[in-house]
Amino acid sequence: MLNLYKNIRISHQPVLKQCICKLSSDRDTNSPRKIIPQDDEVMPRVYDKKEIDKLKWRTPWHQKEGEHYSFLRTFYKEDSKRRLLQRLQTPIDLSPSGIKKWWANKTELKEIILQSYIPERNQTLGNELAAAHFIVHRGGAIKFFDEDVWIKANEMNEYTLPRFFDEDKFLQAIDCADMKLHYEGLVNLRGLKNVEWLSLNGCEHMDDWCLDMISNIFSHSLLYLDLRNCSNISDKGIGALYKMEKLKILYLDDFLRSTTYELTCLLLQEIRPDLDIRSDPVTFDLS
Repeated sequence: MLNLYKNIRISHQPVLKQCICKLSSDRDTNSPRKIIPQDDEVMPRVYDKKEIDKLKWRTPWHQKEGEHYSFLRTFYKEDSKRRLLQRLQTPIDLSPSGIKKWWANKTELKEIILQSYIPERNQTLGNELAAAHFIVHRGGAIKFFDEDVWIKANEMNEYTLPRFFDEDKFLQAIDCADMKLHYEGLVNLRGLKNVEWLSLNGCEHMDDWCLDMISNIFSHSLLYLDLRNCSNISDKGIGALYKMEKLKILYLDDFLRSTTYELTCLLLQEIRPDLDIRSDPVTFDLS
């Protein structure tokens, strides 16, 4: 029995050495060992009916049982905008005031679209001339450096401005008085680094958001700013003017209109000691 056990040990000894050598060689080469599962170990996954229902897309509301399918769905899609849905739910007002309001909103929307930024215009004319064409075409006036003439369109909306890029043209002053200038139109003034004079007198659409953009565009160059007759500008918009480092003269309607408005002007002068805030004379009705 002992001899048989020795024979078994001797017969298996080369096999063990061979396995050990093979494992050591695998470790030396740092090659990962691949474990191939047997066919009887791979079990197909069985999905429950509830899990299959969860994987399905949610049923649209109009296809659910008991929901009413309106014929108005032919006029809009699932991804329609909120404004379109609001129009469909708003009753039509055919009164004179309602028609006037509808026409005013439509005209304003058209103006906003026409004042959108056009990259091709700036690529052709450059930032300076592109902004000049934008302002003059809409009733404003501009002035270049080293020129004493203000350029403005005549009654036939005709004006003389270069139609190609000119590297010697730099805007010095922009007069937007009584223009229907919107927030979207101010994007056309980006890239102007040398404008020193700007008038927004009578721009009824100017508000605090517009003033914040203006303070960012002309923060390093503007010296004169006129904000008279801009009723939508509050003390918050005036506070944004602290970004203008070189501003010297600021025209306002009446900085005594409210306590917060007056305090904002005082704080602005404290931050910018060289700033001179001017206002139209206040008239009192004594009757």
